[in-house]
Amino acid sequence: MPQILKVWTAVAALSLMLVWPAPVSRAAASPEVQASFPAFPVTVNGTVTDQTHSQYPLLLYRDITYFPMTWNYTSSLGLAVSWSKENGLSLDKKDGCVPLAQDLTAEVNANIGGSQAAVPAPFPVKVNGKTIVNAAEPYPVLLYRNIAYFPMTWRFAHEEFNWKTSWNDGRGFAIKSCARPDDEERTQAEALNLANGGQLAVKDGWVYMNPYLWSEGAHQLVKSKPDGSSKTKLSDDKASSINVVGDWLYYIASEPRKPNAIYKIKTDGTDRSLVSPTNASGLWVRDGWMYYLRLAERSVNENAPYYTPDGIERMRTDGSEKQTLLSNMDFKYFFLQGERLYYLTGEGEKKKLYVTGNDGSGQTELRDNVKEIRIIDGWIYYVRDDKQLRKMSADGSVDIPLLEPARTPIFGLNYRDGWVYYVSGGFGISGYASMERVRLDGTRHQALAEARATALYIAEDQLYFPDWSMGDRTMYHMKIDDPQP
Repeated sequence: MPQILKVWTAVAALSLMLVWPAPVSRAAASPEVQASFPAFPVTVNGTVTDQTHSQYPLLLYRDITYFPMTWNYTSSLGLAVSWSKENGLSLDKKDGCVPLAQDLTAEVNANIGGSQAAVPAPFPVKVNGKTIVNAAEPYPVLLYRNIAYFPMTWRFAHEEFNWKTSWNDGRGFAIKSCARPDDEERTQAEALNLANGGQLAVKDGWVYMNPYLWSEGAHQLVKSKPDGSSKTKLSDDKASSINVVGDWLYYIASEPRKPNAIYKIKTDGTDRSLVSPTNASGLWVRDGWMYYLRLAERSVNENAPYYTPDGIERMRTDGSEKQTLLSNMDFKYFFLQGERLYYLTGEGEKKKLYVTGNDGSGQTELRDNVKEIRIIDGWIYYVRDDKQLRKMSADGSVDIPLLEPARTPIFGLNYRDGWVYYVSGGFGISGYASMERVRLDGTRHQALAEARATALYIAEDQLYFPDWSMGDRTMYHMKIDDPQP
């Protein structure tokens, strides 16, 4: 929990206890009411909340959603909060808000479907300077676990705070106090597709992809609408790690004389050019830099070379200023998140997860036995021991088990609207696997379709997946909310 939250809630709770040393006895003057935890998803400014593991879960009372007035929630809602035992609780709308930082714990909230005892707040409450007569309110401010809970009624949410709320049977309740920057949501979606190999990228209503990854035969870099219509060939490249940057695509293309070199081409298929002959894998283009795994040539014999990563490098998008960020380790994978670079290494039989600055400084070990990771709304979702889907806080201090499916391994993680998508199962000559999803709190597991998918990509309402057959991968797609088990 952030220190500032600890301070605020501790002061509030202590003040209450100074006035009412035995909160239970106060229930006689403030009769208990029976609330519950919401059984539907709740989204705050585009961030889907995890109520199953929340330290301060939302409440539902008389069909109205109540939010806890913790520092993180009030900051994300754009509220200025003050408290004193003389004047009580005061909430005022202020300019601006910050992304929701969720306070989660590995412990599951008990009695999810049952009732929760709360009491109307036994202290004065002001909203935008106006006193609320809490005892006369049909939806009073409540006190639960020594935290004030505020009702998201039309009167308060719309008239007092000018927020937007919405309800959808599938997505549940959503509240928007500030608009989530478009580039923040788009950058996260791009990162998740890149982390799956970048065989597909999405921007401005277009999908750019390599529909075939074959060991032999023709290849194409194409663009189409998300539903597969309006397909246009851009080049004959065997492309991977596709990044869309303005009017350009940056990608890795494999050619006999330049294996795994970096190229760029305009989104209309013109001006294809070599950016760098560097032997690279896992290309990420961010803020004028190209980050990638440097590949070193190995060989059993001179006629059968192969390549393995031996460093993480970056260079400018014009091919200049090449820098080695990390080296001399058995690198498997990396994920860029703002100014942080997360990467996996193979050390003996274990894969270890590290985090460092995006310039290679300040290395910290987070976990071992990690297969792959994705960063979703500030949390690290990862696969442990090939069979457990888990998530942890950015510093690794909170670690939450989510799912352990019957089939293993688990791979190909992606995310959309509160659902984590993944592939479960292996596939060799006689193996099989399924594409599945689970809510970000580990509940409501669903099978979507049987497929030998090597990765999962999301393009608006479409789920794309390369289907494996004897080493070749052909891209297919299906509507994301149209399960075909």
